[in-house]
Parts: sequence; structure tokens; C-alpha cells
Amino acid sequence: MYQLVYFPIRGRAEHIRLFFEDLKIPYESKVITFEEWGKYKPEHSGTKELPFGQLPVLRDDQLYLSQSGAIARHLARKHDKYGKTEEEKALNDMLYDMTVDIHSIYLKHIYDPNRKDKMDTFVQEAKGKLELVEKFVQRRTKSQYLVCDEPTLADYYMYEVLDILAREVKTILESYPKLQAIHAQMKSRPNIAAYLKSERRFDKPVPVSDS
Repeated sequence: MYQLVYFPIRGRAEHIRLFFEDLKIPYESKVITFEEWGKYKPEHSGTKELPFGQLPVLRDDQLYLSQSGAIARHLARKHDKYGKTEEEKALNDMLYDMTVDIHSIYLKHIYDPNRKDKMDTFVQEAKGKLELVEKFVQRRTKSQYLVCDEPTLADYYMYEVLDILAREVKTILESYPKLQAIHAQMKSRPNIAAYLKSERRFDKPVPVSDS
């Protein structure tokens, strides 16, 4: 069974949890609280349990993986969610990395103590990226999801990032019908819908009181 080690937030691990939950892949969620982290990090940093001194970490038998992108790609390859063709795999990588860029805009914003005064800048930056993704998906009109007619690597991450953007600004997706549709489709998938209502799910995206 996989073990996913992370904090009691959605953060950089939620799309990995969504992947597990949607595909009904058994996994253990090992939660490190922020109070425990101060002791856990110096004790384990540089060991196989915490290779780079950061979370999340996935344990897959004797393999310990850090870096959320490496974890997501490893799981996508193992469970055939990377795309069927080389083109789909390449597009998955591209869209995953674009989602990293959008997530970075959110993280820069949400951790800014003066973010309420900079909301316009945040919305402008985020929408600039969303518009490009919307245009890309619109060109692939035959695809129900980002790359093909089933969720793949990038869809789980994009869903989570769209969700936290809309949590911060409710109207931010209004001009992007394809992205709205993908968000809605992912949210309504039975196993994901059940997970979102479960006690296993952490509500907060980041450890900021009003996030």
C-alpha cells in the first residue's frame, strides 16, 4: 500500500489524494502536524523518509519520492493515467507544468499579508494564465478533459487549482466555459464527490487563517 506523508492541509498533495480517491487506489495518509514538523524535519531531513527536507513524500514499497510533480508523474505512469499516445503524454506534461505556474500565482498571493489590497493584481495574473489554457482546450474540442476523454495526470491538479482560485474569488472562472466544465466534471465524478464530503478531506488549501 502507498503511504502519502503530508500536512493537514490540501496544499501540494491534494491532487495526489484526488488521484488515489478517484481510482480507488488504497493508500495510507500519514499526517504531520505543523507542531510536529519542527521536530520531524531536522530528525529526518536527508534520510530516505525525507530526502529533500520537504513534504509531500510518497512511499511506494522501498521507493521514497519527494517533489509533488515527481510523485504525480510516477503514479500516472504506474496506473495508466499519463495518456495513451506520446502526444497525449507530452501535452499532459505541458498542462501539468502550466498548472504549477497558476498555483504559484495563488501561493504568492495567499501568503501575502496585504493580499486584500492586491486582489486586482492577483486576478489579472491568474486570468492571464487561465485564458491561455481555455484557448488551448477550446482548440481540442473533441476532448472532454484537458487532453482526452478521460481524466489524466493534469486534470487532477488543474481541478484542485481551479477550485482554490474560485475559493478565493468566486467569479474568477466565469469567462472560461471549458475550464468550468472540466472543474464540474471532475467534482462530480462519484469517487471524488464522495471524498469531498468525507472526513478524510482537509478543507484548507494552506495554513492561512482566512484562506
